Amino acid sequence: MTDSTALPAELAAQIRAAVAETTRTAPSSEVAPSGGEEDGARKPLQRAAGHLSPNVPAAAPLSRFKRIAVRLLRFLWRDQASFNALALESMEYLLAGLTSQRRSVEQFRAELAGFERDQASRRSAVEEMKRTVEIWARRFTIQDGRLSALESQTDGAAGSPAIVPSAAPPASIPPAVYSLFEERFRGRPDEISEKQKVYLPLFENLNGPLLDVGCGRGEFLRLLAERGVKGSGIESNPIAAAEVRRSGIEVEEGDALALLAQRPPGELGAVVALQVVEHWAPETIFRFLREALRVLAPGGLLLLETINTDSLSAWKAFYLDPSHVRPVPPDALRFLAEAVGFGQARIEWHAPLDADDRLQERTDNDVKLNRLLFGPQDYALIAYRPSGD
Repeated sequence: MTDSTALPAELAAQIRAAVAETTRTAPSSEVAPSGGEEDGARKPLQRAAGHLSPNVPAAAPLSRFKRIAVRLLRFLWRDQASFNALALESMEYLLAGLTSQRRSVEQFRAELAGFERDQASRRSAVEEMKRTVEIWARRFTIQDGRLSALESQTDGAAGSPAIVPSAAPPASIPPAVYSLFEERFRGRPDEISEKQKVYLPLFENLNGPLLDVGCGRGEFLRLLAERGVKGSGIESNPIAAAEVRRSGIEVEEGDALALLAQRPPGELGAVVALQVVEHWAPETIFRFLREALRVLAPGGLLLLETINTDSLSAWKAFYLDPSHVRPVPPDALRFLAEAVGFGQARIEWHAPLDADDRLQERTDNDVKLNRLLFGPQDYALIAYRPSGD
């Protein structure tokens, strides 16, 4: 009797030893779950680990006899249990490798983001340096113009008595001096271009070339050229005109009304004058509007921009420029345009002040004061030559 009971016990002990030898602990304690695909794979593995060998719950019917039967018959699935254990361990190592690779990729992405931020900062610094160099290059050009003008005044004067300056004031501010004034107070060309982009949709389908009267340094003409709009300029300042020519844009140098009068009727699709009319007397503005109507083709566009006289804060900019003649109220400019024959005339407001420079609008009176004191700094008159002309 003793031998018959010892044999099953010895066989069960051998089976347990064989299974324990082939079943190794997975490295899950060394690898923290990282989420994502790893967690999706680890959970099924954890469930599979519970089925390496049959397990009889204590509360199951006849559980004692079933557990004895499992121990006695374990040799039937010993090889399969060993294979399952090794397969689960291999999967755990694969998941550990995947987690390590994911961490490496995340670290690489973080380093790449830092590199991209550093590159963006360097590009910004280079752009700022380029703008600074451009500003100084223009200023050197202006100084060269002033020196050339001075040399032309003193040519042939060697050995002659010193020139006594006239007591009479000059007819106008020298072009080089006004160019320096614009460099200091009007802003960089890129800043001016950014403000002028608001007008670009008006010029998508012109029925003729565009003429920019008083084109200055050519910021708007360069914007249009980048979009394939054919245009040229008129500029009275020789230094500014030379800068426009260096951009490869056609520009005529001289008096705007005289050059406009030489144009044949109906040849232009648009006439533009940005920050120009405040430099003219009312009768000059009226003559300009008549000439602009004449040279425009039917349906042609007129765009005029000037300082908003309805905003008191804008008057500082008006009186800052010594070449300004008089402010032009929007209602007066629209009336003059309609008087010479333009139609569909409207006013648009531009260049609003930042919120920090305006009153906080808590009441209706705050709104009225903002409109009166801190309204948009510029306005634009947009009008068309009637198509029936």
